[in-house]
Amino acid sequence: MQEVTVLILVRETLGAGLLAALVESTGRMPVFPIPGERAESAVDRLRPSWILLECHHPAARSDAFHAAVAGAKTRVVVFAPGPSWEDCDALARLHEVAAFVRRADGKSLSDLVQQALSE
Repeated sequence: MQEVTVLILVRETLGAGLLAALVESTGRMPVFPIPGERAESAVDRLRPSWILLECHHPAARSDAFHAAVAGAKTRVVVFAPGPSWEDCDALARLHEVAAFVRRADGKSLSDLVQQALSE
């Protein structure tokens, strides 16, 4: 059985570490771009099963990134880490991602991400 990898694309190192722990708790393996590597290059190199993409990360608005994702047939979960999520929702619809998650009534972001990865 092939290991399920999840590429984590976030702006902050601390957030990447927290998401890596969350991904590991779902039985999947977190992977990251090499420092300085463009997100689309990481997709081509790693061919992840999933991508956790912070909606404010530069890759979220990159046509080259979304083309690489389509070519790799990778599922993307876009998440909004904070209160300004409206433009993230529009971005998720534009690129037809597998899931868009934001903090919701009574649910933590980690609960929502775990749910999205299990679908």
